[in-house]
Amino acid sequence: MAAKIDLRYPKSEFTPAGKNAGDYILFSIFEYDGGAVTTNTDFALQTTRKKGNAITTIALPIQSGIQDSITCRWEEDSLDFIKASAGSVGIQIQQTGQTGKSLTDIVAAAKKAADTGALGRSVGTALLEGALNANLRSRFSGEVMNPNLELLFNGPTLRTFTFGFFMSARSPEEATDIKKIINAFKKNMAPKSGTSLFLKSPNIFEIKYMDGSTGALHQSLNQIKNCALQVCNVTYTPSGPYSTFDDPAKTMTAYKLDLQFGELDPIYDSDYDNPKKPHLIGF
Repeated sequence: MAAKIDLRYPKSEFTPAGKNAGDYILFSIFEYDGGAVTTNTDFALQTTRKKGNAITTIALPIQSGIQDSITCRWEEDSLDFIKASAGSVGIQIQQTGQTGKSLTDIVAAAKKAADTGALGRSVGTALLEGALNANLRSRFSGEVMNPNLELLFNGPTLRTFTFGFFMSARSPEEATDIKKIINAFKKNMAPKSGTSLFLKSPNIFEIKYMDGSTGALHQSLNQIKNCALQVCNVTYTPSGPYSTFDDPAKTMTAYKLDLQFGELDPIYDSDYDNPKKPHLIGF
């Protein structure tokens, strides 16, 4: 069943689903009810974004240059002998709770290292370098302690999506719809004011690529999680000179609408597990 569309551009492409209907992007706007945080049996925090009441839906034509990019934060990290030794003691304290014994062991290990030739000198040099904030060993002997450098996972990232739409009215009705569309994006990205001390979050957006012939989700393009509209740029003279129609409102002959959205939640491997539709490209 095709989704209900409140505003659309251009009108001619969004006839009832059929073989001549064009594919489109559907922006569904919802109130933001906040992120509920729950914990599972392993005490892992899980954030869920709640969609509130539906506000409106906007259909715009699919543009060229469709792409998505998924990244994860991996950062360089080093662990030399001294850090590894201290770390092992910390882990022992955490696992056994025997603080006194662990501290005794590390003191004994430090004394032993100090009496062990090159290792003792390395520890002493490292402590002196830390105190002086100077790389003494590399400067005087041309060597450094093996840093055991690795690339370690440091967390997910949030994706952003940009869309650009050039809209030129071909009828008074279409001109009215264009201005309503621009107004809807601007209004729903704005924070909500009131008599309270606090501002309320703007509304959020659900973005879907739709198959115009069936009115269903497009099967061969990426999916997008719920988003916040972060940037809305409107160019009122995208063709160059100032130009309006000869109507009472002096509607501009064309508008350029540029939007940037940010996803509210990261992408996880479980997002690709859809047993009902395993052929979908997913997120």
